[in-house]
Amino acid sequence: MRIRVGVLGPVELCRDGEVVPLAGVPQRIVLARLALAGGRAVPVGDLIAALWDGEPPENALGNLHTYVSRLRRHTGGDVIRREPGGYRLDLPADAVDAGRVERLAVQARGQEPGTAAATLAEALELWRGDPLADVADRLVFAPDVARLAELRRHLREEWLDLRIASGTAAGALPEIEALAAAEPLRERAHLLLMRALHITGRTPEALAVARAYRDRLADGHGVDPSPAMAGLQRRILADEPALRPPENPPKRGTALRWRADRFFGREEELATVRAAIAAGRVTTLVGPGGVGKTRLMSEVLTGDELVVELAERSVPADVAAAVAGALGLRTAPHGGAAALAERLGATPATLVLDNCEHLLEPVRVLVGELVARCPQLRVLATSRQRLDVAGERVLRLGPLPAEDQVALFCDRAALLRADFPDDSRTRELAAEICGLVDGLPLAVELAARRESVFGLAHLRDRLGAGLNVLDPARGGDRATAVSATVEWSYRLLDPSAQRLLDNLAVCRGGFTLDALPHFAGGDAEPLLAELVDASLVVADPPRYRLLETVRHVGLGHLGPDGERRARDAHARWMLTLATRMLDRCRERDPWTYPAMRRELANLQEALAWLSGDEREGDDDREDGARLAAMLSVVGADSPDPGLTEQLARWAPERVETEAEVLRAVAAGTGEWLRGHLPEADRLLSAALDRMPDDHWLRWGALLIRISNGMFAGRPDQVRADAERMATDPGAPAWARATGICCSALMDAYGGDPAAGRRWLERYEHLLDTGHLDGFVPFTRGELLAGSDPERALAWYDRSIAASDRVNLTYTGHLARVARAAALIRLGRRTEAVAACRSALAAVRSANMTAQVWTMIRLIAELLAALGDRESAAALVAAADADPMAPAVMGPDRERLAALRAATPSPGCGIAATVELALRRLAEA
Repeated sequence: MRIRVGVLGPVELCRDGEVVPLAGVPQRIVLARLALAGGRAVPVGDLIAALWDGEPPENALGNLHTYVSRLRRHTGGDVIRREPGGYRLDLPADAVDAGRVERLAVQARGQEPGTAAATLAEALELWRGDPLADVADRLVFAPDVARLAELRRHLREEWLDLRIASGTAAGALPEIEALAAAEPLRERAHLLLMRALHITGRTPEALAVARAYRDRLADGHGVDPSPAMAGLQRRILADEPALRPPENPPKRGTALRWRADRFFGREEELATVRAAIAAGRVTTLVGPGGVGKTRLMSEVLTGDELVVELAERSVPADVAAAVAGALGLRTAPHGGAAALAERLGATPATLVLDNCEHLLEPVRVLVGELVARCPQLRVLATSRQRLDVAGERVLRLGPLPAEDQVALFCDRAALLRADFPDDSRTRELAAEICGLVDGLPLAVELAARRESVFGLAHLRDRLGAGLNVLDPARGGDRATAVSATVEWSYRLLDPSAQRLLDNLAVCRGGFTLDALPHFAGGDAEPLLAELVDASLVVADPPRYRLLETVRHVGLGHLGPDGERRARDAHARWMLTLATRMLDRCRERDPWTYPAMRRELANLQEALAWLSGDEREGDDDREDGARLAAMLSVVGADSPDPGLTEQLARWAPERVETEAEVLRAVAAGTGEWLRGHLPEADRLLSAALDRMPDDHWLRWGALLIRISNGMFAGRPDQVRADAERMATDPGAPAWARATGICCSALMDAYGGDPAAGRRWLERYEHLLDTGHLDGFVPFTRGELLAGSDPERALAWYDRSIAASDRVNLTYTGHLARVARAAALIRLGRRTEAVAACRSALAAVRSANMTAQVWTMIRLIAELLAALGDRESAAALVAAADADPMAPAVMGPDRERLAALRAATPSPGCGIAATVELALRRLAEA
């Protein structure tokens, strides 16, 4: 059912093209009030005021509901909706005639005169008489009646103006004369009449209209016409050509170069640009070099625009000259913007200015003047910085979506090589290549050109080492070389902004505002704003980042000494951040682990720099060791595979100095997370032997050795370390509680959960940490797992919730593993299969090797229960064969012994074993 509402005449309701008779005035009032609200809810009080002009009856609310109910019989229940405090008409804007008129008026602004005149004629035809004719006596509708009546007069004048501009003044003249007669004091009607008379050769009559209008105002009201009347009279006397519609208007679009290759993606951006041009006067496409601003602009244009390319222009005066050329003038006219505005006149036109960033000031001045003087002119610009013109709509363009990047690469590569493959492996490699060049269309196309030379795999490897492979052997400009397009923007910067950009190039993965003091003295935020405006830094507050293409150029500017200074500053930033994270980690602040993940790339970059051979000073060595040790303690609860491998490489040859102690803590943590338990114990023990009791990181080293001892099956060491931790005044409360819990867990895993519960009771006063993390509830669940697995499940769920609340990946994954075990032993096999699959994926992605093997053994137990004893035996054999698998203790020994085959198969490694386990789970 199609519903339309009319207010441009008597209030009218139409259903499926037929007018619906409305019983009385109240229904018309309610319908009109809702229709004029533009889709917003109208409060009940406003509807009552409209119905009874401030004097409602006692049952006003009931009467209103009755009127609404009667309207709904005609419209259907979904059109008039009850909202909190009122009612809303739920119809498209075009379903109300006033809304359709407004849309048509906006549409006409972007059209040529003849087309725009036809559009406004369609709008004017929607009037059926005076607006709200049958309810206009109601005071509440007075503003709407006045607004709609004025809109009708304005659109009629616009329509007649457009008819003059389109060269049909003679046909419009009778209606203009009628309008001027009906509106004797309305100046614009008389201005239109003067223009039409002059264009049709009746200039004396046009001047007489001006005299008569001036006399009428003076005699009747004692005022003079506006300056527009006198100005038009002077122009008529001078017979200015601009008053007459051009017989041969300047050819449009002569500067536009159409490309023959395919255009990919950007559907949403195309729609946004077209809408912005239709709705506003000045639209600027802003983005980094190579992002495709000019290509997108060319896809938007129709060929009727005035296109001005400024890339090769270099001085301010060139801007006006270029626009003059597009207008068909041989030279820039005297009078600058004013003369150009005269040439453009009042005819609707779209001026396109491409590549404005190096001439921002003259472009800004010229566009501001033209827009002010030419009411029908629209401007579309492309620039790496916004123009900063009043009313400017800025549309920022980013890299292509991943799917379109790959499609563009493959299309361009196939143009150069007929046998270019079209398969999943090709697209996978293409995606990696596109990611290395930020998905910038220019860089993607340049990379595609190199594919025929290097092949996909080698091209990917070359790009991973730097972007030089994309630059031409000789020359190259900003349209054909990635480096050149960045250098173009770089040269336009203030020197201080250039230095900041070069220094920021050492950041990997972005940065936040707190990094700026480390890279630039004084107030660096205005410099950052300049870099963002120049599209050299991508802003996504609170984070900022450089595209890899920009980083590549910035690093090239630094040179060896400059890069050393920048990387030292970057390392100081990361040391400051790591110190803050360790302090917040002591309090189990939920901010800690997301902050670490956000800056992980920068932390790893700093760690790599501080571990390099060129860092020879004692201070440098200690800074690197301190950063590595802090990250090992903070990251132990939220491990990252890349960081784990990096930490493991910090192992010292001996452990004597403070720096070597810290290196041993970092490397020991890395080895523990990798599952190399004996080496982890050696390193951590060496560090603890050299640490004084009041060492600032002793608690962290103890905690990691406790965790390592658990997986190595050393209950005595775990208990001894837990007791040392319990009395360590420097240890945070949650760390002391974790140590106590680990010792209790060793009792449980050794087959004596009652002893573990007694141990917890002894230290109950240290266990009130439920608000900090989930390890205590995890421990309580483990102590109940053998005797009451249902209660244990509840504790595991509490542990997972608490760990997730403070972003503790490690503890949360431990609880997920334990939960899967409980489901297996309860016989809830369907749930157990899903839990095992989820937990295995979680610990594998976190590089928690010991827990991966624990999950493999649990999956073996589950598969045996499901009847697949052969697969179960294979999984157990693989775990037995790997020295990194945790020790088997307590009741688990008997469970696993029952699963082993008489003739065990050789181990097949962790990766193959995981894949086997996942395949069998999928089949279960």
